Amino acid sequence: MADKVYVVETLTSGPDGYPYDEIIDIGICAVDLENKDFETVYNSMVYYDPKNLGKKKLDYISENFNVYAEELYGGEPEKKVAEEVLRIIKGKTVACYDIRQEFGKYMICAPWDITYETSIMPGISLRMPISLRCKLPEDEPFIIRKAYKRLLPDDPANVGRNRRAIDLAAMASALMIELRTKGKY
Repeated sequence: MADKVYVVETLTSGPDGYPYDEIIDIGICAVDLENKDFETVYNSMVYYDPKNLGKKKLDYISENFNVYAEELYGGEPEKKVAEEVLRIIKGKTVACYDIRQEFGKYMICAPWDITYETSIMPGISLRMPISLRCKLPEDEPFIIRKAYKRLLPDDPANVGRNRRAIDLAAMASALMIELRTKGKY
């Protein structure tokens, strides 16, 4: 087993994946499964001009994630964020709640391409009860919150009602640790 598993979660501008939608927010936590704890290692909003995204995408991100147009102006350039993310996870073991969403729709495409750069663990949702698995990849942010609330009602990751990518990464990390404690991951 690797020293740490890097849990990657994103928020996107829509449900369809690359090239139709973009990663707008990314969070990464490093999970130590032996010591059963995790830490935040990366969190960044990606810069997009809201005018270029369009109303449909802006409505999607505000309704689903409470991210608003003015926040996108404060983000970092996509290329810079992708380079920083790759620098962190290159050669490492990575995971996410639903592999199809993060790695199947986004992180295998430029500029995020992690192909041959990381080792990917099974999706956390694969070890969950059927009711807490994603039927559709784009359901991932909602199912993570549902699983976290159901399995860890005491909020050990201390995310409260927050909905950003780093909060999803923290929830997924806590769920991974819980599954590991129960011998399921």
